[in-house]
Amino acid sequence: MIEISQITEVNQHIVGLKAILFDLDDTLYGEKEYVRSGYRVVAAILSQVEDCEEKLWSAFEEGKSAFDEVLKNEGIYTDELKQKCLRTYRFQQPDIHLYAGVAEMLVQLRAAGYKLGIITDGRPEGQRAKIEALGLGEYIDHIIITDELGGIEYRKPNDTAFRMMKEKLDVEFPEICYVGDNIKKDFMAPEKLGMRCIWFRNKDGLYFTPHEK
Repeated sequence: MIEISQITEVNQHIVGLKAILFDLDDTLYGEKEYVRSGYRVVAAILSQVEDCEEKLWSAFEEGKSAFDEVLKNEGIYTDELKQKCLRTYRFQQPDIHLYAGVAEMLVQLRAAGYKLGIITDGRPEGQRAKIEALGLGEYIDHIIITDELGGIEYRKPNDTAFRMMKEKLDVEFPEICYVGDNIKKDFMAPEKLGMRCIWFRNKDGLYFTPHEK
């Protein structure tokens, strides 16, 4: 496995390959931005809560269930209101952006003849909204959201999505590289299948811990 500290370093490690696959969250964009975007739209429906977005973010940073924490602290908790917050968050049109240099990198990879794919876990409605907001359809040949294959059991480290992507892009496993940020689950399947792996050690990632590796 190759370790990089900037996602745009991918170009330096793909000689001899034909296809580059990417994770989505905290690999091509920052998931913290998505969370903040979600809290912003939820705050709009909780207008009675002063500084709602910041209160939600503070609870999240403390490892608490943000909606439970804020609704209870404000004395307005009901199951119905919590579910409304969750729906609003999950079906948001996110205000998110690709990391600096990512769009240019993807254009360069396509121009150089590489086939590009995305394999990502997560609720389909959220992941599709992210992909649309980031404009990734313009750059990527094929996208697989693992939950759409039949449920959460298809999430990484399940190798089904990787096998499907190989067939879809018509390349062999040794000709493929997978780029991701989560060392705990992203690379088990591709390494077993004989793919090259690049770990984006994203120190700004939502779930990054300093002792990783």
